[in-house]
Amino acid sequence: MVKKPHGSHASFDKRVDALRNVYNSLLKVTRVYGSPSYDYPTQLQESLVSFSATVTNQFQNLALSPAERQQLEQQHQQQQQQQQQDRQHPKTLSHALARVSLQGAQTVGVEDPLGTALFKVAAVSEKVGDARVKMDQSIVSKFNQPMQTTLNTSLEQAAKARRNVQSVRLSLDACKARYRNARPERQDAARLEVEQAEDQFVAAVEEATSLMKAALDNPEPFRNLADLIAAQAAYFKEAHELLAELAPELDEIQVTQESLYRNSRE
Repeated sequence: MVKKPHGSHASFDKRVDALRNVYNSLLKVTRVYGSPSYDYPTQLQESLVSFSATVTNQFQNLALSPAERQQLEQQHQQQQQQQQQDRQHPKTLSHALARVSLQGAQTVGVEDPLGTALFKVAAVSEKVGDARVKMDQSIVSKFNQPMQTTLNTSLEQAAKARRNVQSVRLSLDACKARYRNARPERQDAARLEVEQAEDQFVAAVEEATSLMKAALDNPEPFRNLADLIAAQAAYFKEAHELLAELAPELDEIQVTQESLYRNSRE
């Protein structure tokens, strides 16, 4: 008589599949934190490529005068320096805002009210960008990596055990078929093979059930989720504090400039 496997095995199968799908879906989203430039303005990247291509094309123009060529060479060197700085500095939306704000402040002059405001925006945006990079790194190390480890260890071990159950079940079915077709003098030996195969099948089911239960009961993903939210909370808290401190300073500059503008119109 065939021994019945653990009754919860089938339900564990579905729950483990669901759990694996949930983890993979989460990682599809959170893997973006491993690429700091995920919110970097593409227009800035395209402008650098366009500028570089323009310089290259102009170098190919043999009709340029020596003075023009020297000017282009200087522009090319400046472009290379800019690209080197781009590689050294994080490419986040806040860092991009900091860079263009600082460039704007330098263009109009920091002593100018607009230059002063832009300089303040640049300084705070740089700090916000640094905080976001810190959040990204925390999410990668405390959520992405351990979640991927869970997929590669406990869930993969459970999946391997489940595949073994299928393999052992096929062997059991083959033994049963041989037993049904065995000649009388071979029936005792064939019956023994079936009993051994049944024992192996039940053992495989019990092992798979145990591994699946361990994967389902693993508390580590709860810690990973808590760390994911904690990293975001820390970033948004720091960003809020920085921006909340900057806002009244900009308001003061704005009110002063409006007052000066109204007085000049009277």
